[in-house]
Amino acid sequence: MKKRDIFLIGLLLFGALLTFLMTSPDEPLDKVTPCKLLEIAATNDKYLSTDELARMMMNNDPTIVLIDLRSKAEFDTFSLQGAINIPLDSILNPKYEEVLNQDIFTNVLYSNSSDKAAKVWLISKRLGYNNNYILRGGLNRWVETILRPKRPLETAVNTEFELYNSRRAASAYFGGGTVSASSTIGDKPSSAPFKRRKKEAAGGGCD
Repeated sequence: MKKRDIFLIGLLLFGALLTFLMTSPDEPLDKVTPCKLLEIAATNDKYLSTDELARMMMNNDPTIVLIDLRSKAEFDTFSLQGAINIPLDSILNPKYEEVLNQDIFTNVLYSNSSDKAAKVWLISKRLGYNNNYILRGGLNRWVETILRPKRPLETAVNTEFELYNSRRAASAYFGGGTVSASSTIGDKPSSAPFKRRKKEAAGGGCD
């Protein structure tokens, strides 16, 4: 593993644990050790790609739960269809525990990028929760790959064109043709092509 990756994982771990300690000091901290958490955080199976999510949504997969971690204002402006809103600063609210701590559904955590989802994933692992995954790249990646896929160079291999064609189909399915000229989503709400809809509730050192 590269030093930069280890440093980023350390920062995410520190931030998640700091948030946990500051917002819920009475919660037990012995469910997953920091060393075990670092080991888990180094794996890639916590991620779900935008292509995988698009296929699941197009197939009307009943097992996925989309969890939008952005602010209520951003969520009310746009989000992925069918998502529920649990803002990052409310993630430890007891009323959301049954959503995050379950073994039936596949929770897909997302925000504008992967940062907030990574923090929530670390917190959920620290608490011993399973079935929570990070949408790699968040909404920005969703726009780039699903709503506005770029045609490969003519010299690209066949698999790249196959992926491009599947993304074009997904773009048509999700209404990608209506996306604005700006293909990324910043910290503030922007005119992204998501459907409006009603809100839904929703220890020591290493050996």
